[in-house]
Amino acid sequence: MDKITTIQAAMFAALGQQTKISRNGYSIVFIEPQCGRHDLSSDDDRAAAQARNAGLDIDAVTAQQIEAYQAWYERMYQDRRINQARILITRTFGMERGRELVPTNRVALIDGWGCDIDSVAVPCREYWDATARNRIGGVGAVCSEPDYESIERVIAGIRECNPEFGAARVQDNNQRKPTAAECAN
Repeated sequence: MDKITTIQAAMFAALGQQTKISRNGYSIVFIEPQCGRHDLSSDDDRAAAQARNAGLDIDAVTAQQIEAYQAWYERMYQDRRINQARILITRTFGMERGRELVPTNRVALIDGWGCDIDSVAVPCREYWDATARNRIGGVGAVCSEPDYESIERVIAGIRECNPEFGAARVQDNNQRKPTAAECAN
């Protein structure tokens, strides 16, 4: 067993005495700062010094204490991974396709720890706007907007392929205004 895990198990066993769960609920911290900080250093020697300074006997950690810490950590890790996942619709960006830039949105499933699980690029819908100003100042231009019909199909596919993330919230960075029908619901 690595030294940091052993120290974390000792900290877990001392919950409510020398240690507590962090505010965000994802780590165990010292109640009083040890060696200038509440959290555990990632350096083995400094972490051991912090634990000893807090009065923890890291040499007396049992296998049951390590198992208890690892079980808590696994539950907490999976809970955040699943329950804080989101499906992100990026703002429109230019994606290279040959020599041209195609207006595109990326739809990505991101777990609660910030890791990409799945991602699909969705080309925008292009249309002619006779009233828009073009690059040379004239009237009439090709415009683009997110293709929400395709985006919704991609989201459904991502949810189907990743059922454990089926309840992930959707974060749309395009600040789309809801349609009248969506407002009525």
